[in-house]
Amino acid sequence: MPTMLVKNLSLIDRAIRGIVAVVALTTAIFFPEVIGDPLLQGILVAFGLLNAISLVFGNCLVYQLTGISTYKGADAKDT
Repeated sequence: MPTMLVKNLSLIDRAIRGIVAVVALTTAIFFPEVIGDPLLQGILVAFGLLNAISLVFGNCLVYQLTGISTYKGADAKDT
């Protein structure tokens, strides 16, 4: 049975996603007046959460669908 969540994010990629997630979530939650539009605020929260999930699991579903991998660890699969 194939593994569904194979790591495909490098340490640098994960760090950038972490920074983006913190900035997006902080802006959307604590400074909603900067954004103004509630729909845009919701989109920014969703974007921040998706980046945070990618950070935690080390997997990006868009990378997985397109066959991209920046991960160079011992358990990296050759594609």
